[in-house]
Amino acid sequence: MKLSEFKKSLDQDKNLSFGDNDTNQRVKNLEIILDVVKKINSSLILDDVLLLVLVQAIKLSGSQKGFIVLKNEKEELEYKVGLDSDETTLKESSFNISTTVIEDVFRSGKSIFIEGAQSDVNFSSSKSIFRLALQTILCSPLIIDEKKLGVIYVDSTRLNRINLREITSTFEILAGQAAIAIRNAQLYKELNKAKEMAETSSRLKTEFLAQMSHEIRTPINSILSFSSLIQEELDKEMNDELISGFKIINLAGKRIIRTIDLILNMSELRSGTYEYIPTKADLIQQVLKPVIAELHSQADEKHISLNFECNINNTDVFADIYTLTQIFKNLIDNAIKYTKMGGVLITITRDKYKKLVATIKDTGIGISPDYIPHLFEPFSQEEQGYCRKFEGNGLGLALVKKYCDLNNASISVESTKNIGTAFTLTFHNS
Repeated sequence: MKLSEFKKSLDQDKNLSFGDNDTNQRVKNLEIILDVVKKINSSLILDDVLLLVLVQAIKLSGSQKGFIVLKNEKEELEYKVGLDSDETTLKESSFNISTTVIEDVFRSGKSIFIEGAQSDVNFSSSKSIFRLALQTILCSPLIIDEKKLGVIYVDSTRLNRINLREITSTFEILAGQAAIAIRNAQLYKELNKAKEMAETSSRLKTEFLAQMSHEIRTPINSILSFSSLIQEELDKEMNDELISGFKIINLAGKRIIRTIDLILNMSELRSGTYEYIPTKADLIQQVLKPVIAELHSQADEKHISLNFECNINNTDVFADIYTLTQIFKNLIDNAIKYTKMGGVLITITRDKYKKLVATIKDTGIGISPDYIPHLFEPFSQEEQGYCRKFEGNGLGLALVKKYCDLNNASISVESTKNIGTAFTLTFHNS
């Protein structure tokens, strides 16, 4: 019987005369099962659900003990929990039941109810029934969406009156609702297990990348340091070829370190291991000036300008300084990289809502309208392949977007091919 049919039956019975003891008992049983359904669905912890189901099954049937067995990965029935009428947990060694009944119910998918098992000729071949002196047995399959989960079983050496529709249908309703609760709990357990595995995998990946970062950074920094030292020693003897060679070593080393940093930062964000520390910061003094000072030499080498303008006094923003610095470093670095003539201008202002707004505008190659929707996707670049004109791994802007989200900032872009690009940041915590 489905729960909806059961509720309809309950409403009908409530309209009957309560002078009829059988009807009163049926109404009582139906009301009890509604309460039972509420209880067994109150938890998603499998062990708790199994105990709740079994306690109610024993109470409803007036049995002395009960067990729940569930199908395992090998498609075999496996003991899960056992209780007596005092709600004392029974060990698996106490799992003395009619195995014939259990197996028949699981195989057929149909309930078996036995009243007077000692004299029932249908079970005369079951040695366990006679050995355990069982009289009353109720056993129902746990089935959901035609999938067999296991069996719920209760028995008693007392001769209880069970061959009544009220008792058997109530027990089957309990089994049906128990199957739903058990499956939900199993899915929850599987989900948690998958989540734990994913978190462990993500943590191990982050730890691995951090270790690899250290292992690669150390020799690269050594190479750059000794390269700089040799360059100083050979200062007066340097020809154009050597100067170019040392420049290539320096740029290649810095490129490797930057790539490692980008990969590690993206991994930390995806795994949720990055420690976000928001604080009140002066955008110009603590972020922009240091970034511009670091990148000014790149602009000078390309003979393009790098300037900023600010028409407001208060440039405080509430954000994580490291990620905020990375946002501007990536955007300004990109602007310089993709600009051949003209320059890069950073402006700081406030909009009509008094929110702090920063714009990074360049006179570079621009971005095609078709590519803008993919701009912030990881490992994405407008020009793909080994013959692309500009170096990069496609992680910079993806990180910018994630860092903006982290700092409650929005980012937009306007661009015209061969004219230039403008990225606009709006800080909502300013």
